[in-house]
Amino acid sequence: MHLYNYKRRDLRNGIHLLGAILILTSIFVLLSPLFIEAGEKLQKTLWVGISVFIAGLLIINTYEGTLINLHDNKVKDYFSFCGFKTGNWRKLPLVKAIKLVPIEQKTSNTPNGISPTFISIKSSYEIILIFAPEHPTYAFSYTNKTLAHKKLELLSKKLLVDNKKTIPSRN
Repeated sequence: MHLYNYKRRDLRNGIHLLGAILILTSIFVLLSPLFIEAGEKLQKTLWVGISVFIAGLLIINTYEGTLINLHDNKVKDYFSFCGFKTGNWRKLPLVKAIKLVPIEQKTSNTPNGISPTFISIKSSYEIILIFAPEHPTYAFSYTNKTLAHKKLELLSKKLLVDNKKTIPSRN
């Protein structure tokens, strides 16, 4: 069974960033007794470090995603908690077209009068599966252009009846 698995998580943003920060913090806490004399509180330090590490792992390994069975043309929107995916399989509608759309967004932090305001351009590439009008579309976002092109090729080869309907990006 060939599965296309798209995970909706980004370790650089949102709650998943918090999970990564907790893991790094726990490593610092667990290593601190090597550099700082803990005395009688060593056991508490270890418990705090291990607890924070586990909390970080739980946060990072909890996310949503989409699975597409490329052989049976089924789709499953799932919620994953520590590797256990919950959701129901349903038939994937007939794919009319697949587009790769480059997207550029201007991002900035909120000016607060103390730290400088940073403005940057964030580029991403969205693969959009287009079905009949009565069905919703699916969009899969990638920051890596090469990876987006590979995924576009895979999906168009497996899901489209007529490969001429694939619309590549202009870049």
